[in-house]
Amino acid sequence: MLALRNSRQDGIYSQQYIIEALGLLLQEKKLEDITVTDLCKKAGVARVTFYKYYRTIYDVLNASMQKAVDKFLEEITYLDSHDSLRLFIEGLISFMANERSLMKNIIDSNMSGLLLDYINSAMKSIFETDNPISNNMSRTQALFFIGGFFNVFIDWIKRSSRESPQSLVEKIYEMFPIKKEI
Repeated sequence: MLALRNSRQDGIYSQQYIIEALGLLLQEKKLEDITVTDLCKKAGVARVTFYKYYRTIYDVLNASMQKAVDKFLEEITYLDSHDSLRLFIEGLISFMANERSLMKNIIDSNMSGLLLDYINSAMKSIFETDNPISNNMSRTQALFFIGGFFNVFIDWIKRSSRESPQSLVEKIYEMFPIKKEI
């Protein structure tokens, strides 16, 4: 039983190493220029280990994005109703700013649709739970907000993040019409 447990733990670590290696490689080169061999060398795993968990590098990117969305959703679970919208915006900007090089690489690789899919997925998850944001905002309002946020964020990344994340939070928060109701 101990060997089986260690094997599972090794698998979890291997997947984590592969995801982290992709993040590091994305700081050096575009996604389409990264090979499985590059990824395996950087992660310190064999190709067979890579293929045990993933079929393509895009699968690793998807796993990485899903992990990030799950972490973000966990962080916003405890928002109170008074500050929920502002903290949600801060959390979204903070997460994306911390992953700036990854986000830029995704955008430069013409894969921003993937990014939007994950933001929409996060919003869908929020609306499936009982929290202050979903209780005070319609799905249509949320989708409208996310579309606008996404375009502002893409522009911010393309302009080399000239404004501080906090300044961006302030501007987005001030534009949001229902902030006083939440």
